[in-house]
Amino acid sequence: MRWYRELYTGPHAGENIQRIRKKASAGRWMAGVYYITPASVPGNLLDIFHNGMLAQPLFSETQCMDVIGVAQGRMEALRLAEQILWELYQKTGGFDIRSYFQSEDFVED
Repeated sequence: MRWYRELYTGPHAGENIQRIRKKASAGRWMAGVYYITPASVPGNLLDIFHNGMLAQPLFSETQCMDVIGVAQGRMEALRLAEQILWELYQKTGGFDIRSYFQSEDFVED
């Protein structure tokens, strides 16, 4: 799992981000924690998934593991994804997630 250097966090997740990252590194399940990543399927923009999905071998093999954002709760995750896309559009005038978030923008934990 790699983390965006300027990680987006929802208000509730931001309060606990160090604990969330520590548990994520240990592979622990966390109630209500969602990750936002670039889409795994061409043509889509972002993926939002509950951290518990990483326990599924097939999911973790196919899912992009470059985390752009972390949210506490589904609604916070949806709002955070909207914020990410809005900022991307304001900065670039488009929605090219893959070219905006470069590999060097991420660090491993």
